[in-house]
Amino acid sequence: MMFCHTHSLFSKMFYPKVFCFGLCLFFYFLQVCSASDILSSSQDQIQRIFKDKETAVVRVKATRVDKLNSKAKRFLKMGSGFFISKDGHVLTTGLLSKAERIWVEHRGTYLLAEEIGNDPMCNISLLKVMEPPADISFIKINDSFDQLVPGSFLVGITCALEFRVSPTFGIAQSEEFSFGKRLFPTKMLRSSLALGPGEVGAPIFNLSGNFIGIAHAALPDLSSSFILPAKACKRIRDDLLLSGKVEYGWFGITTTRKLNDSNSFDIVISGFIEDSPAKNSNLKVGDILLSVGQQKIMSQGDLANASFFSEPETNVEFRILRQDKEIVVPVRVSARSFPNKEDSLSKVNIGASNASELSSTGNLKIDGILDSNLTDNNDRLELK
Repeated sequence: MMFCHTHSLFSKMFYPKVFCFGLCLFFYFLQVCSASDILSSSQDQIQRIFKDKETAVVRVKATRVDKLNSKAKRFLKMGSGFFISKDGHVLTTGLLSKAERIWVEHRGTYLLAEEIGNDPMCNISLLKVMEPPADISFIKINDSFDQLVPGSFLVGITCALEFRVSPTFGIAQSEEFSFGKRLFPTKMLRSSLALGPGEVGAPIFNLSGNFIGIAHAALPDLSSSFILPAKACKRIRDDLLLSGKVEYGWFGITTTRKLNDSNSFDIVISGFIEDSPAKNSNLKVGDILLSVGQQKIMSQGDLANASFFSEPETNVEFRILRQDKEIVVPVRVSARSFPNKEDSLSKVNIGASNASELSSTGNLKIDGILDSNLTDNNDRLELK
């Protein structure tokens, strides 16, 4: 009887603890298996995206000869790019300025190319290969995925240095309008993609395989990078295809930040540039900007973004706050003017050369190799 009583007491004390421990162990293994399934699924997605998009990605190279102290010095610059049409159009960034010869390397072949147009504000170039491959694949550019939640997975397909086309993986971190004192022409996506030499200009995708943007600049000090969003790429591509240059809207407003009663900042008009669209409108100094077109104005970067997507010779509605009253003021947008520069369109002089002569840097007698993160196009951003 004593044994039975002791066994019953032991069971009441021990079995519940064993049950709880077993339950905890079950949920632990469930979480481990779930995490393993997620990682396996992400890995499968990355491999699928790479397999689908790999053949559309190219390595872009450009050369020029500079005369220094009566000596000719040849420079080579390399970066990533990708086909955006069956006609052989290639989108890239950080192209060597005033290049004399441009070509792309694609699946073991060397294709001569010419520069159709260039956007100096975003440092984007549109190329066209002279003889497009018959089985060309290309990446569709659309603006359906402009909004990206921080923490979203990103996949880049790049051409680092002379290595084979390969994938890289990271996450979306934030949306930024500036870097230090440098104001971007439009919104940029900051990512954890740690891009190295030759990888700027690569296409970036989400895990669904949708085009997110083009790798715009590397942040080597932060193991990070900036991505020009798909919406901006589409805006630039359309104008370059049409006319070889991009016409941006211009308002002619100067603004300042003013602390409001909510301890946040209002963007207030502080002045106008003479003969500007804003000067000739009903806007006034002291007006608080609420929105421009569809863009809400929360910062001066928002205003730059609104200007970036505004088409010249169109009317844009400015919603402002004046003396505690909301007012809508139409403004006729003008085209932004840039300082005159030499025409940088690089028509390839084929001469007696052919693509086989471009197969190695040795044949070009290169004195300086410039990758797309290290050169004169400001696509390597450093902390000061």
